[in-house]
Amino acid sequence: DFCPRLLRSTIMLISKYVSEKAISFILVFLDDSKLLQVTIPSSPPVLAVLGGALTLPCLVSLAHPPPSPPSNGRYAVLSVPRIKWSVLSDSQETEILVARGDRVKVSEAYKDRATLLNYAHSPADLTLRLESLRQNDTGFYRCEVQQGLEDAHDMAQIVVKGVVFHYRDASSRYAFTFERAKEACREIGADIATPEQLLAAYHSGYEQCDAGWLSDLSVRYPIQRPREGCFGDMDGMPGVRNYGVVESDELYDVYCYVENIKGEVFPGPAPQRFTFWEAKAYCVSHGAELATTSQLYAAWNDGLDHCSPGWLADGSVRYPIVTPRERCGGGEPGVKTIYRYSNQTGFPEHLSQHDVYCFRSMKGSLQIKMCLTSSKER
Repeated sequence: DFCPRLLRSTIMLISKYVSEKAISFILVFLDDSKLLQVTIPSSPPVLAVLGGALTLPCLVSLAHPPPSPPSNGRYAVLSVPRIKWSVLSDSQETEILVARGDRVKVSEAYKDRATLLNYAHSPADLTLRLESLRQNDTGFYRCEVQQGLEDAHDMAQIVVKGVVFHYRDASSRYAFTFERAKEACREIGADIATPEQLLAAYHSGYEQCDAGWLSDLSVRYPIQRPREGCFGDMDGMPGVRNYGVVESDELYDVYCYVENIKGEVFPGPAPQRFTFWEAKAYCVSHGAELATTSQLYAAWNDGLDHCSPGWLADGSVRYPIVTPRERCGGGEPGVKTIYRYSNQTGFPEHLSQHDVYCFRSMKGSLQIKMCLTSSKER
């Protein structure tokens, strides 16, 4: 209360230089400032999915009703609330949109994606609608309202789940018919990706110069840096290359999609190395099983970073890198794959030795905790 009292005293001292109407206007705002409230009625974190849409409610209780009918007077303009949505990610705040009165300005990076869903007919409802979600839409969303001298805000954490990844047959490049491609994704615990999911992954920075099946019978691949052999149908422009809908018996790779895993992926004990069969036995001995490729991608998407190639359930050898470094697969993040041949085909021989990635389900983790608790009690 000290600051409002100090400001009130200051206003009185300068009152002889300011009109009585202006003084009254400022004092009303001081008296009613605590009436300005902003609320996002959501329990953090709010989970959303790649390529989907997010509806994030935000409700405001204004200190003063906006002038009706709208007026261009100086004080009337000040009483019209200013609304701002922004997102904080990696210690950087990015403006999404700003609104005042009947004007809404959407930032260039969010054009055609961000809208105030109900604002036009209900100014106290500042619900944000965000379409075509990307992985980099994860962050802390801030709904802020300024009215006169006061402002208020609320925040909510949004986590965008889901990752699109390229998958290739163990034998060779371009070996899947459409039906076999869908089956291959299912075998590793994933679904065949949709065009919307691949496009969202592309806008999140994903690149892969390999044509792959999608759920609509089309064949596409995402390119950020056009180069010889990766031009497709777009010449020198970045974007998702599209072969269109093709015959289902043609042969390509596939793009799979995984959203969530109910459990944890963990690596084996460095520097110990295993053959494929030894790797399976190690996981079983720890109440787990060999992780699938989709589980490793989901764990990478959730932050797993381990610079050691390890066995997976399909016989492939991969490792997840979140923070790129030269000795760990170069300058790009992602799940790195070890191929048997220099043309990036073939999984390693089962007798070769590598690290291992195991997966323990939530049920398995609970059973282990119960066993440990029981042992301590005994």
